[in-house]
Amino acid sequence: MVNEGVFKGVKVLEFTHWLSAPYCGNILSDLGAEIIKVESPAGDQVRKSGSYFKDGESFLYVAYNHGKKGLSINLKEEEGYEAILKLIKGADVIIENFRPGTMDKLGLGYEKVKAINPRLIYLSISAFGYDPKYVKRPGMDPIIQGMGAVMSMTAEDENSPPILPGVPIADNTTAFIGFGAISAALYEREKSNMGQKININLIDMMVLNLSTRFGQYIATGENPKPMGNQHSQVVPYQAFPTKDGWIMAGAQADHAWEPFCRAIEREDLLIEKYDTNHKRVNHRSELAAILDEVFQKKTTEEWCERFEERNVLHGPVWGIDELVNSDLIKGHDVIANSKHTKLGDVPVIKTPIHFSRSEVKVQSSSNLLGEHTREILEGIGYSDNEIDKLVEDGVVSSYERTVTG
Repeated sequence: MVNEGVFKGVKVLEFTHWLSAPYCGNILSDLGAEIIKVESPAGDQVRKSGSYFKDGESFLYVAYNHGKKGLSINLKEEEGYEAILKLIKGADVIIENFRPGTMDKLGLGYEKVKAINPRLIYLSISAFGYDPKYVKRPGMDPIIQGMGAVMSMTAEDENSPPILPGVPIADNTTAFIGFGAISAALYEREKSNMGQKININLIDMMVLNLSTRFGQYIATGENPKPMGNQHSQVVPYQAFPTKDGWIMAGAQADHAWEPFCRAIEREDLLIEKYDTNHKRVNHRSELAAILDEVFQKKTTEEWCERFEERNVLHGPVWGIDELVNSDLIKGHDVIANSKHTKLGDVPVIKTPIHFSRSEVKVQSSSNLLGEHTREILEGIGYSDNEIDKLVEDGVVSSYERTVTG
């Protein structure tokens, strides 16, 4: 393995807040890119959001802003704007997720920066894209999940209220697609020697996530109904209550039905009434009631052992604690310790990609506001005296100056 990431030498400027775009930057950082997070003196809104803080730092911010250098600068001041233009000249990628039009007002829209650096890859992330009816409308993950149909399909049944999934699906998917789009654009640049602008938005990602449920809609012309913890088109394939918890298990195809029944010692269910998935779907409710009663007779671990022996599709229903502390995830090296300037050792999620020759590594913990202002400005030619003057004039803020000055 070479001791560097696949994106070593790639410089990324982040003009980002909240989750989708910063999470995209995390991935690029883990793969070796240098990420500079550009924030106003007030900082990313997430620094003051969430429910869990320590020493004034939000764990919400810490969770998905690792591996970045922090530059705190007032872009509305001429000196601040000039400094950013100098950084852009040497950058490979810009990521921004402000409301459409904001970067143009700051003098940092694509056409402006393209004239300065034609090889720049410019990723813009928005909630709804550029449709005139929605372009000025604010939108964040929960709103997008509601409009994106996923909440309508996430409930116990059609008479239950919609439920917001427990993770930010729209934000996460947008981050992943953004990472892929940047990677593709960098590859294309190797051939054309030209950069380009990439536009993606959260609502389109929810359409992408429809997947199998879109196929169901196309077939029927009707909105798919929520199925609780059951698979929409395969029976049985759901979460079952056990003596001490829950287990996901099922017969993913007709050939798996017999092993499933033998594993739960219910060979009496191997009858014509249930011998195909189509028939089992038609008898979903009665079969679910029978199986719920069966599964409550043993613990989750006992069922897992039984299914493991018989090669039946299954898995325990874990919480985060069980997941990240399992032998499975520990063996995959997905959680890494990072050293935070104020908080000390902080576990973070490392990008779960494994190359045969290249390194994937958490470069650092999340940055403090303005933590690397001085280092970044020195890197583009500013002297200590010039930086001191910018700090005194309120053009930039520097954490180092605050604690040492």
